[in-house]
Amino acid sequence: MHEAGIARSIAAVLRGRDVAGRRVVLHVRGGHHGPDEFEAALRLHLEIEAPDLELTSFEIVHDPVPRFCVGCGAEFPAARPEDPCPRCGGASLPLLDREQVEVEIAG
Repeated sequence: MHEAGIARSIAAVLRGRDVAGRRVVLHVRGGHHGPDEFEAALRLHLEIEAPDLELTSFEIVHDPVPRFCVGCGAEFPAARPEDPCPRCGGASLPLLDREQVEVEIAG
């Protein structure tokens, strides 16, 4: 699973920063799987990669990405792959092929 590589990269970023007592937000965009499945796999791999980090302090936000409706050709933003086209209700394809993860360290 590619979530292992993403978790390894996130752990390296967080270990290089002072995150004690700070809020960590992971902004995720794209991907072919649903947000719940991706989040569960990512959390599992983060536990393996960085058992010293407190996972309870992580927030994972799934930001909308551009999608293309296969029925009517409309482009629209959606955070979940199964979100239907708002124009015709049809299925869609992502215009962003892979997950992108941005790490935000607040406060």
